[in-house]
Amino acid sequence: MTKLEVNKTRNNLVVYQYLILNLLFLTACAPSLSYSTLPKPDQPIIAGATPGYAEFGEYKTYYEQIGKTGLPVLLIHGIGGGSSVFQYRKNAQAIADAGYRVWAIDLLGFGRSSRPAIRYTQDLHRAQIESFIRDVIQEKTNIVANGVAAAYTIRLAAQHPDLVRKLILIGPTGFERQTRPQNADRVSDFNLIAFWGDLVYGLFTTPFGQRFFLDQAYYSQASFTPEVVEAYDYNLKAPNAQWVVYSFATGSLDQDVRPYWPKVQSPTLLLWGEASGFTSADDAKAFVQARPEVTSIVIPKARLLPNEDNPEAFNRAVLEFLPK
Repeated sequence: MTKLEVNKTRNNLVVYQYLILNLLFLTACAPSLSYSTLPKPDQPIIAGATPGYAEFGEYKTYYEQIGKTGLPVLLIHGIGGGSSVFQYRKNAQAIADAGYRVWAIDLLGFGRSSRPAIRYTQDLHRAQIESFIRDVIQEKTNIVANGVAAAYTIRLAAQHPDLVRKLILIGPTGFERQTRPQNADRVSDFNLIAFWGDLVYGLFTTPFGQRFFLDQAYYSQASFTPEVVEAYDYNLKAPNAQWVVYSFATGSLDQDVRPYWPKVQSPTLLLWGEASGFTSADDAKAFVQARPEVTSIVIPKARLLPNEDNPEAFNRAVLEFLPK
């Protein structure tokens, strides 16, 4: 097999594993959750933040804002099923306290943003991020983004350097992971899985799903609290939540950053958890080789979500980088 074929096979295995684990997690957590640890729908998820909605065409972007003065920082969650601004509940206040205005958004299909029953694409999410910076923040912005969402911001920074001050990327994809081309195959794959989707959801009712998700996303059981279980379960079971999961699993959200990464002029910090999950700290090699000037840090005792597993180390790394 050629290197391209090997990478394609690995990408397919990763995304289908991702779909299976999300489905396992969804069904395993389904019984008897009261959601007692979660804020009410009209309350902010990040303590002390002000919630709001921004128009994005026919859709709405949910956001939470905290901090009165200073340069702007935009926090963007990853695209794992059930993700939302919840992922930054341990980080937003610390960044605001250091003298920044902080926004956290839900991408379309996630959290409290619009969740239309459509095929989601990387172009849609990238355009949503661009629109939010232009319409709400209205100035050059520091961006913190996770996983595939980090890949979107790489493209944004390359194409619109006037919008991006600095990039802080958590386990970014796009060099050797999640690089499938956006062509007719993505549409046909999506249509196939969407047709069988309800049946697939029904097949993976197992009590082991939660543990599988834990092993891939979090460093230890200590991070996987009842609050985390309820937050992900609640968002996964929201109306139309399955469509963005189908879109990711079939490659519609993949963003190849190889044409864009060398063109990024914004100072960049790469952050990785020390333990491998859907991404690995080894992935940093390709990014650093293409842009040797970037800073890459491995966060100890962390996996896919170092901002949750080890928020103290994560916040310290972010706050040391932002003023430079």
